[in-house]
Amino acid sequence: MIVDCRHVPHGSLIRGSYCVIGAGPAGITVANELAHSGEDVVLLESGGRDTHRATQDLAGGEVLDKHRHGALHKYRHRRFGGTTDVWGGRCAPFDPIDFETRPQVPWSGWPITRSDLDPYYALAHAYCDLGTYTYKAQEALPGSESEIANSLRASDVRSDFIWRFSLPTDFGRTFWDAFAATPNVRVYLNATALQLRMNEDAVNVDRLEIASRGGKRFVVEARRFIIATGGLEAARLLLLSRDVATQGVGNAKSLVGRFYISHITGDLGSVSLSLNAATGLSTYIRAEDGVYCRRALSISEKTQREEGLLNFRAILNHPPPADASHGSGVLSAMYLAKRYFADRIPPEYSSALSDLRATQHVLAHCRNIVTDCWEVAKFGSVWMRKRILSRRKLPSVVHKSKSNTYTLHFDAEQAPNPESRITLSDSRDEFGLNRLKVDWRCTQQDIDSVIRSAVLIERALRQSGVGKCHFNPEKLGQHIAEHTGVGSHHIGTTRMAASPSTGVVDANCKVHGVDNLWIASSSVFPTASFANPTLTIVALAIRLASHLKEHRLRRVSTGYQPPRKVILPTGCSQ
Repeated sequence: MIVDCRHVPHGSLIRGSYCVIGAGPAGITVANELAHSGEDVVLLESGGRDTHRATQDLAGGEVLDKHRHGALHKYRHRRFGGTTDVWGGRCAPFDPIDFETRPQVPWSGWPITRSDLDPYYALAHAYCDLGTYTYKAQEALPGSESEIANSLRASDVRSDFIWRFSLPTDFGRTFWDAFAATPNVRVYLNATALQLRMNEDAVNVDRLEIASRGGKRFVVEARRFIIATGGLEAARLLLLSRDVATQGVGNAKSLVGRFYISHITGDLGSVSLSLNAATGLSTYIRAEDGVYCRRALSISEKTQREEGLLNFRAILNHPPPADASHGSGVLSAMYLAKRYFADRIPPEYSSALSDLRATQHVLAHCRNIVTDCWEVAKFGSVWMRKRILSRRKLPSVVHKSKSNTYTLHFDAEQAPNPESRITLSDSRDEFGLNRLKVDWRCTQQDIDSVIRSAVLIERALRQSGVGKCHFNPEKLGQHIAEHTGVGSHHIGTTRMAASPSTGVVDANCKVHGVDNLWIASSSVFPTASFANPTLTIVALAIRLASHLKEHRLRRVSTGYQPPRKVILPTGCSQ
């Protein structure tokens, strides 16, 4: 059942067994899993079915370094389905090493292992339409071995990892009809969470106050509450809930909002490869299950430990489209199109396209399009067929270089840093709630690890005789520092830890010291790995729902086994 709170009487009391706050991929996944437990689930969404400017304003806040961090209202969509209406669909699980306590990574270590999460990663593949749960190229892409893969087998650098790409799946569109027809799931739209109200001992959430635009206020009572908002709003709600715990719920050790991390990403420079070395590495390949995949270069876990490196991936990408000297009509057309959408590009990508607004090179790009019009026409046909009209979409523009020269694009982990944090601002939104103040920081360790990883790749390609990198390691640090930015990956602000002295939630995502409050969000990640967070968010959400159902059933029966099959709306792949 789906209800718009704008049509609910002011002062109404809403009751359920579970109250899930936030209807993005985490909240929808938790609600769908709990729906089959037979208990009532209340799912709250601050926005409506679509994104609206007034609702988006609620996500606004203060950013201390506007050059490096995007405006808060641009990259977090308050709507049913969250930001999955615009995500690119790129997915990978975290590596086993990411869950370990690593001496070179301060504050590292999860209270769970990769093997604990593997069954839920496999189930998350059904939610994200990702096909078979494997990320080894030789398993997913049989027969796609390349010269570079064979040449690097004995190296510190590996090329056997693949990214997988979702449709991309819009969780809101996928689950709308299913939830509308599910009687024990009640979705409340335009329902903004204001404050968690605790009992006198601050060990239980008694109720949640919510509001709708137009001055209406409501109360939700439930036995269990699950915060399933994004990595910023989860911490904000805890900090705003100060009626009993004056520092905020779960914040006795002043850890809520700290350790705010994202990913360092950008271009390292160009790479020239031998004749066949780029085969299978510079483009997308469809696996046998139809999913688009892409090979990447990585640093082995053994070398990460020995060299004290953070996790890292790199792909061969097209040249920077803004530089018309690439001579490609396709890239020039891409450049001119993106000039009109620059404000919608997250800072982690727009920093590399910082001159998109410049006009001095427009004529050069137009010349490229005219002289390369046949390739532009062929690409347009492919783009229309495989991107615009296809359900499983070609993830992005790919460019086959005539000279076998590509850009080395990287995604890298940040080390947790307690001084990188979010707090409450003095400014307030229309409900009177304090907005967020973001102080995201990039450390020298983050940058140095990228440089050293790049040097390892350069050495491996050169020694194997398959390629040569064109960048100066001594100048890379300044380049990375100047072009690094954050927009859409918000991680670590309510981190998971075995002890309340080092984290906000425990291994089951329950807030330390609070008996009936859990968090399903990227905010619980202690470390960020190299990978986009959505797949891990969904996997943790399934694991949390399984834990809650198991805990409930153990009180009334024995021999319970967590479900092994995801029940999805009709039309979703398993």
